[in-house]
Amino acid sequence: MGILSFMVHTQGLLELNAKLARAGPKAKHAMAVQMAKDTEQFVPARTGLLSYVTRVKDDTIIYPGPYAHYLYGGKLFIDPNTGSAWAPKGASKVITGKNLNISKAMHGKAQSHWFEASKAQNLDKWIRVAGRVIRREFRG
Repeated sequence: MGILSFMVHTQGLLELNAKLARAGPKAKHAMAVQMAKDTEQFVPARTGLLSYVTRVKDDTIIYPGPYAHYLYGGKLFIDPNTGSAWAPKGASKVITGKNLNISKAMHGKAQSHWFEASKAQNLDKWIRVAGRVIRREFRG
């Protein structure tokens, strides 16, 4: 059996690591901003409030409040005591098997699980956005 011997020159790897450390968060943020923008057409909207209050923080899209969670799931919740979708403050609701009636008047592609719908249509675009940011970081 022979012995394999080789030498690795690491000159420049520290700079490469530094560039990657800078590029990664920038690329993630740029991609999140694009994701939020592309996904808006799938977000349920009667008044547009949910789209208005949606924020991108670092690499996270934030759809605030229990209202967004409720719409995202797409199922009706009711007060088990009254059977009504309206419940007094502090009351617990239970999920039903009934789908929410999501209006398409403001956003024609509005639906529950809006991120999955947007991802199916836009994933390649999001990858390109992140790639452009990374390439720009390495050119600079």
